[in-house]
Amino acid sequence: MKKLLAMLLAMTMVVACLAGCGKSEEKTTPETKSSTESSAVTSTAEGELTLAQQAIADRKAEAEKTGKYTKVVVSFFDWTGAPAGIDRINQKLSAYTEETLGVDVELLIIDSAAYSDDIKLMLSSGEQVDLFSTCGPGYMTCVNNGYTADLEENGLLDNYGAGLKDVVRSDYFDACRVGGTLYGVPPIKDYAIQTAAVCIGTEYLDGAGVDLSKFTKDSLGYYKCTWDDIDEMFAKMHEAFPDKIVYSTQDNMLSQGSCVDPVGGDYYGSLLDPANSLKVENVYESEIFKTWCDRFYRWNQAGYISGDALTDKNGASARIKSGAYMAMMACGKPAYENQISGECGRPMTVFDVGEPFMSSSAVSSFPWCMNQNTEDPIAAMQVLEALYTDPVVANLACWGEEGVEYVVNADTTINWGPGVDSTNSEYYPNVLWLMPNQYAAHVWEGDPVDVGEQTAAFNDNCPVKSKALGFTWDNSEYASTYTSLQNAYEEYAGKVIYGFVEPEAGLKELNDALKAAGLEEYMAAKQKALDEWAK
Repeated sequence: MKKLLAMLLAMTMVVACLAGCGKSEEKTTPETKSSTESSAVTSTAEGELTLAQQAIADRKAEAEKTGKYTKVVVSFFDWTGAPAGIDRINQKLSAYTEETLGVDVELLIIDSAAYSDDIKLMLSSGEQVDLFSTCGPGYMTCVNNGYTADLEENGLLDNYGAGLKDVVRSDYFDACRVGGTLYGVPPIKDYAIQTAAVCIGTEYLDGAGVDLSKFTKDSLGYYKCTWDDIDEMFAKMHEAFPDKIVYSTQDNMLSQGSCVDPVGGDYYGSLLDPANSLKVENVYESEIFKTWCDRFYRWNQAGYISGDALTDKNGASARIKSGAYMAMMACGKPAYENQISGECGRPMTVFDVGEPFMSSSAVSSFPWCMNQNTEDPIAAMQVLEALYTDPVVANLACWGEEGVEYVVNADTTINWGPGVDSTNSEYYPNVLWLMPNQYAAHVWEGDPVDVGEQTAAFNDNCPVKSKALGFTWDNSEYASTYTSLQNAYEEYAGKVIYGFVEPEAGLKELNDALKAAGLEEYMAAKQKALDEWAK
């Protein structure tokens, strides 16, 4: 791939130079672009083409000869697998990108339960995937396994994705560097979270007679309450709806329910007081984790948790959407209630039981990456740029087809198309938080039009930020230890975090397995790297 990229760059530069003979000198700095413009439309001097424009022109010329456009495959997950209308959306998308980029684009959407395994298999086996979200397999896993391309090699980002620099801050790019190399671009989203946002179907609160008037609201407009309040509501819901499961589980008690920092990209050595300390500790021996396990044990004993929690890999919101579950936990942010209501297929009420927090890996948790083995890295980079900067591309990827999946209101917000809702829409991935740039697309009716600006302010003003923000750790020297730790966690953690075993016994079993897998050595290496970074 490196040789091919170098050759393509060299050829394109020669063509550009020949085209410029006898003309005015090329500008070295492109004009500043808005977030909805692509670097492909920026001219160097009158009558000349940029390298990005020349690449597009060359692809179009080749397509005219062969009758076939270069294809770029973009993969991510949703909660239910490939939407019914995916072929139609891909046709619409390609019809547009053939004109703007000289490529066909295929969105390859995989069910969340299978995405991690499927994407790793495709990347390792040579199946075509050019751009992909690392949400699922994990960013460092993808880097360490050699799946990811250097996005700056031979000027790839500067020459063919310069528009990305207009919408992604330089320090956010830096947070995604591993050993100084840029392998990913972070999705533009809420990097800060309002931890422990408990989301409950409004119909179930009403049916259980829960009085919301006693709660005040936080700065985001969500009901502020305590875990005792949640316990009381769950008890009422369980009594009122005995045929439904109260709580839809997922392994997020630390990632969304606490301010514990998974420094270095995993919880095998964490910062328990990240706003004030860079001390790496074992969270699985902490009171924070024990409190969570005690809570889940009580809920399990009370019948709030499904007996299938250990084996059911469906997303928490998908279970609520099915009508069999009533509540879940997530992380809050501006305008989140609309989003989670869409995911769950019913109005949801959000309760704030936590506090705002930004972890060290908040920016670099799951960047978008390019496959190291992509056949055309220039085309892939230009599609990546379009996903972040082109509103037509962003809307098709996020929402589907205008006039079918959605209609545009006078204030530019959108709502369902004629006869369409969350239950029958042919394209409704509803994973805005992992999309490259959800704010390049329309805002859903009910959300403020300036939700992007509100989210940026929420990030900037987060009161609890990790002292290790921006730290990344290349754990490749400890890859086998990490694998052993993962195996130990997967074998022993589920039983205790979902409350199927008495917490004290379950925690001892989990910690014994982690230590036998090399936890203390792994933590020491992480602490050393963090100390060096801090210096």
